[in-house]
Amino acid sequence: MSTIQKNPRGSSTGIRPPITHAASPANTGLNTRQTVRMPITQAEIEAIPNKVMDHLSTEKYLSQILISLSNEPYMLTHLTLILLHITQLPGNTPMHVIAAIRTVTFILKKHTACEIAETAAKQVVDTLSTRIVNSVITAIAPQVATVLHSSESLVTTLKQADELYHSMKMEHDTRDAEHNEKEESVHIAAEHIEEAADTLFTSVKDCQNALKTLSPSLDATQERINFLSMQMLSMPPSQPQETLRPTYSSMAAAHLPPMIDQAVGRAAIHARQILLDPRPGDALFPPNTSHLHIAKKLKEALSNIRDNTTPAGDIKAVYALHNGGIIVELENENLAAWLQGPIGRTLMEG
Repeated sequence: MSTIQKNPRGSSTGIRPPITHAASPANTGLNTRQTVRMPITQAEIEAIPNKVMDHLSTEKYLSQILISLSNEPYMLTHLTLILLHITQLPGNTPMHVIAAIRTVTFILKKHTACEIAETAAKQVVDTLSTRIVNSVITAIAPQVATVLHSSESLVTTLKQADELYHSMKMEHDTRDAEHNEKEESVHIAAEHIEEAADTLFTSVKDCQNALKTLSPSLDATQERINFLSMQMLSMPPSQPQETLRPTYSSMAAAHLPPMIDQAVGRAAIHARQILLDPRPGDALFPPNTSHLHIAKKLKEALSNIRDNTTPAGDIKAVYALHNGGIIVELENENLAAWLQGPIGRTLMEG
């Protein structure tokens, strides 16, 4: 244990050399309320001649006057203790000097306590911070792992949901496209039916008008034929000569008005025509196929399906429609009727 080496106040251990104080410069020192002195700096005070001029002489002097702890560093606690022992040195030390030394001593002691408290608090904080961090990491590590696993599962679920959404959207778009295509096909078929009905109605109306127009002409023609027959019968017989008697058809055709003749011609052409419609979403022939190629293929098809019940005749002309359908004009009405019948249509579609 370290011990204080000092001389008690009032005891004599031998002859000590007198303590001498070097003379201070005049009018120097600290300014107080009672004195007016010239300002003096710390460096000037330290330069005043004295036994103690640096830290080596300081340690030597403290050891000489026996008020320092042996083998102890000069820390704040040590210096505070030294200042308290200085107030106990023998001699006529003024009380205000002792009071000033004690004031400085207690201020240093307060700073020492604050430094000790700060050092202890810092050590406690450093130690506890590390322990708290380790404890928190240990405590939340399982929860963090669970959160990471949940986030990965959530990412996978969101990815699957996105894929399902795109799949459903694609399927919905496909259904819409198919529905629109069916509606378009139905609309096109309805247009074809409407066009065919209009054409049929027009043809029927033309036939009715032709019949109405032909009735007076037929009556007049019949009267003309009867008159010509009477004249021929009343003529005297001449040399034998083969005479061709005109038929009703030739006489009627010779006396038909041009408009009626055209209507009858159109009706006859329409009776020899058949309409081939493609299936929805399909085409009878590729686009831009020539009429010659279409006619050739249809003639080959007609030749392949021909049997004993097939009427005589062949394909006369073909007309391609914008919707992919084809109007086929045949050589006679019998062949057209047979192809539109159940047997011919089945063989043609097959």
